Amino acid sequence: MKRNFPNQVFAKLRLQLPTLAKAEMKAAEYILGHREKLYRLNLRELADNSGCSQAAIVRLCKLIGLEGFKQLKAELSRPGQETGIELFPNNGGPSGGSGLGMENVLKEVFSHNVRSLQDTFSLYTKEYDRALSAILAAKRLAFFSVGNASMPCQYASMMFRRMGYWCAADIDPDIQMLNAANLGKGDAAIAVSHTGQTRHVVAASELARKNGAATICITKNAKSPLIKACDIHLFTATADPSLNMELVARRIAEYAIIEAFYHAVRQLRPETGRLVDEGSRAMRINKLPGFARMNGIGK
Repeated sequence: MKRNFPNQVFAKLRLQLPTLAKAEMKAAEYILGHREKLYRLNLRELADNSGCSQAAIVRLCKLIGLEGFKQLKAELSRPGQETGIELFPNNGGPSGGSGLGMENVLKEVFSHNVRSLQDTFSLYTKEYDRALSAILAAKRLAFFSVGNASMPCQYASMMFRRMGYWCAADIDPDIQMLNAANLGKGDAAIAVSHTGQTRHVVAASELARKNGAATICITKNAKSPLIKACDIHLFTATADPSLNMELVARRIAEYAIIEAFYHAVRQLRPETGRLVDEGSRAMRINKLPGFARMNGIGK
């Protein structure tokens, strides 16, 4: 029996929810909304409580990569399944109480973001290998995003430029369309959109794909126009949008994915180390005297 990463069941259910048929959606919504009851229910009881058939629950299990209800129960019974690895087991302050002090706020924010990374990692598929192959083969990289999604794209552009890539991560939607028009076979485009429904990002991805570029999307929405516009799909996950922290958590997951690709390229292409070092030396002009000595960088 295949074992899943901690929290993978709930992360996969949230990801697949928009794509499910009505019966499977009822089961998924009940599971997500009644976690504390699931451990005590058998298949018939879960079907009755969720208002769907036992067959629908079995189909749902298989859709998220499980063998059936028995494995679902086993995964849900594992320690840490509901919350993953808990960064702060005691969510209160020093005395165990709750409040609005900075210590409690930090605990809540940090825990939420750690959980977002755990859930995103649990959605790993071989699509990451396809994306890495496309990035390695690319002569040029273009990043498409709008709003605050442009922040991880700007970061990505800087990191990949340090390794010698030609990159474009313009914020203006019209210039993004120009960049897409200039891409072709042997290039790659990476689109970042949490909802997958941002008009300009979808349009730029469609144009880049039409021109022969490999298209990669980073999104939370498994059923969106951006999915249809891209060849390779990478998914992020956020634990609970009701906490009003999803905005930051989604960006942290996107940053982490991009940084993982950066390090993967560095490992597979050791020669990029020279370019990174040259870039670091060039940027030292912006550092105060003594930076090189403090960081052990030779002159």
